[in-house]
Amino acid sequence: MVPLEHKDVFSLCLDQMKQVAFVQSVAIKDGNLAGDGVDTRPGHNADPTLELETLNGTYDLVVVLSRSHLTRTMVDGILARIARHPPGAGWILFAPHVGRSLGGYLAEQGANYIDPSGNCHLQLGVGLFAHVEGRPAESTPRRGRAMGAPGYRVIFALLVQPDLLLAPVRTLAAAAEVAPATAANALALLRQEGLVHETGVGRRLTAPQQLLERWLRGYETVVRPKLLLGQFQTPDPDPEAVERRIASSLSSEDEPWAYGGTAGANRLTGYYRGEETVIHLGAYSKETLRRLRAVRSKDGSLVMLQVPSNLAFTSPADRAVAPLLIYSELLHNGDRRSLETAAEVMERYLGDLSA
Repeated sequence: MVPLEHKDVFSLCLDQMKQVAFVQSVAIKDGNLAGDGVDTRPGHNADPTLELETLNGTYDLVVVLSRSHLTRTMVDGILARIARHPPGAGWILFAPHVGRSLGGYLAEQGANYIDPSGNCHLQLGVGLFAHVEGRPAESTPRRGRAMGAPGYRVIFALLVQPDLLLAPVRTLAAAAEVAPATAANALALLRQEGLVHETGVGRRLTAPQQLLERWLRGYETVVRPKLLLGQFQTPDPDPEAVERRIASSLSSEDEPWAYGGTAGANRLTGYYRGEETVIHLGAYSKETLRRLRAVRSKDGSLVMLQVPSNLAFTSPADRAVAPLLIYSELLHNGDRRSLETAAEVMERYLGDLSA
């Protein structure tokens, strides 16, 4: 199923808001809008504020708008972004569809949401509560082809190194480590989805935040499963000992590697470092396991993944992968401390992607 158009998601969700029993009227208080929908021009705010008149008074809600069908990782990304808002600020998620499982998760987090089918969780003050779940998504015609792992490598390259958008397709393909035809097809699909625009002087991103959402959805469903080498246990009592073993066992020259997850985030921010150790490898063999004395274990504290491309080793911190990859893995982890850390990584290193 293809995402609904940006303005359609907004207007359809707005229509559903007006059907909630205790909502008497809904007005768009501020936000940059164009005609009957959200303004999607580059640099314009796509998070308008709604003013709700209810039986118990007036409430302001900032709209967080998602064009893409949600995954758990995308939801965690939204929650991490919202964590940067002032405490107590009201907000609501507008999305093409919120299924029962994700709806329950959002409700557990105290998040308001609504979709064009009428699934919703809306709690305002005392005594104003609406919850609807289980309604199927509205069907939309399928356009184009689904994107596979190589296409997501192209998105990863564009998010890590935006200047590649202005480079020849062959240069982009080389950086993403895909065939030139794959890079060209990915750009064509992104143009079709309105995420990349061709101008007289080259290409530009029209909605960096939406491209980030596209990547996060792909990371969870397509990319990470292919990158995952496994979960392992080493004979070490704590994360510090695991890191000492990694540093003494892996040769940077022969097999580039760096930390992801909370281990990588700690190097970026000095913030939380969890019990799990994530490393991303440019090369991998059974010899790697032998040197690390690592054995497969579903409860192991060492997680090893390959990298989407060597651009993953582009980082402002020594022995940490690119902030985007760390952010993606933190959201995949999904626990409270990881989400807090993800918000910090977003604030410091990925602010250009939240516009």
